[in-house]
Amino acid sequence: MIQFRFASLLSRYHNSYYLIGPGTGKYNEVGVWVPAKQERTLYRGHIQPVSASMQQKEGGRYTEEDRTLYTTSKHRAGDLIEYQGKQYTVHVPEERDYSDVNKYMLKKVVARGTV
Repeated sequence: MIQFRFASLLSRYHNSYYLIGPGTGKYNEVGVWVPAKQERTLYRGHIQPVSASMQQKEGGRYTEEDRTLYTTSKHRAGDLIEYQGKQYTVHVPEERDYSDVNKYMLKKVVARGTV
């Protein structure tokens, strides 16, 4: 199978984003449980808005606040990503055996309060 190599192009136009992990809690020196803080791991990739045609083709599954991520890193569905102060969850990853760059759809996390 032909392998397309886009990683060098991606490295020229990359953005920084964070993968937010749950972290681990621990007991302090007096035996009191200290809750976990979220772990933030820096990654690089190219993040761009979802096109209008993609929004229409998917029947409203994606909105203009959602993003597309191109990266050489691997992510799983449900991973939490922070980019420019906004949080997104990784939607079902697209299998791309023919390229050295992975494509992920990011859904914006919306905090809903009580009315």
